[in-house]
Amino acid sequence: MRQSVYQSPLGPFYLWFANDRLIYASFNKGWGEKFTARHFPQEEFSRGDLPQAYTHDLAAYFQGDRVEFDWPLLLLGTEFQKRVWHEISQIPHGGVTTYKRIGENLGTKAYRAVGQAVGANPVSVIIPCHRVLGTHGLGGYSGGLNVKRLLLELENVTLAPNLQA
Repeated sequence: MRQSVYQSPLGPFYLWFANDRLIYASFNKGWGEKFTARHFPQEEFSRGDLPQAYTHDLAAYFQGDRVEFDWPLLLLGTEFQKRVWHEISQIPHGGVTTYKRIGENLGTKAYRAVGQAVGANPVSVIIPCHRVLGTHGLGGYSGGLNVKRLLLELENVTLAPNLQA
């Protein structure tokens, strides 16, 4: 069990691994610590260097390059959450969608449940939940709306003026 940190242009990006599979990634260290304590209460996470392949992918991404994060993941969540996260993972670099469209793709009108599943995404950036917008607004983002805007700008997404507020 290992915890690593990548120094991104947006601040430290924390990553937790279990058996060499990514289980949590976030700009918020405290949330990652709570997540890992809840799911792995008997385990200690040692600090370690991020493997070079991951460092390379993150460096390229934060420079604005298109990166397909083909990392081994261990996604801990409900079946519904995993279905939502799979939908999110299909949004291409530089693209966006809405909570509503994800719900429609999954055959549900439970858009709030979709929003909650998006918000519960344990591997921010790797599964690009920042690419999901509200129908009439930017929506939310666990890392904060400024980080969401910066990630979208990094991907050259131009937001409508009403989404800039």
